[in-house]
Amino acid sequence: MTGRAAVCNIGRKDKKTTRRNPRRRRGGDVAKAVLVAEDERNLVEALSFLMSRAGFAVHVARDGPTTVEMARRLSPDLVLLDIMLPGFDGFAVVEAIRREVAGPAPRIVMLTAKGHEKDRQKAIALGVADYVTKPFSNRDVVERVRALLPD
Repeated sequence: MTGRAAVCNIGRKDKKTTRRNPRRRRGGDVAKAVLVAEDERNLVEALSFLMSRAGFAVHVARDGPTTVEMARRLSPDLVLLDIMLPGFDGFAVVEAIRREVAGPAPRIVMLTAKGHEKDRQKAIALGVADYVTKPFSNRDVVERVRALLPD
C-alpha cells in the first residue's frame, strides 16, 4: 500500500498529457473530496487508502497552515483533522477554515489521541461534526465519513 497511488495530485499530467479532474469518477459523477490533515506518515497513507477505496477524492496536508490553504483553494467536502499538527493546532485550523473558506464550510472530523472531555467539548463548540480518538477502527472512520457525506 502506497500513499502516492491513493492521493490526488492537482495539476499533475496523466499519460495522455491532459489535466484530469481528481473528483471525477468513472461514469461521470463527481466524487466527494476529503482533505486528510495529518503529520504522521503511516496514518496519512492508511487514511488516504481508506478514503480512496471508499470512493472519495483524497488530498493531503501535513501541517496547520497548509491545511487552511488547501481548504481555501480546494473547498473539500470534509476534512479529517488531527489536533496536534505542526504550524498551529487543529483547533486553530478549524477557526481559520470557518473564517477564511468561502462558500459552504467543509464538515470536519477530528481524529486525535487527545481523549479528554475538555478537548471534545472545545471541538464541538467550534462546530466540528465528529470527534474520533486514536486508535480508531478503520471501518468506523469510513462509516462516519460516509454518514456525513451521503451520495
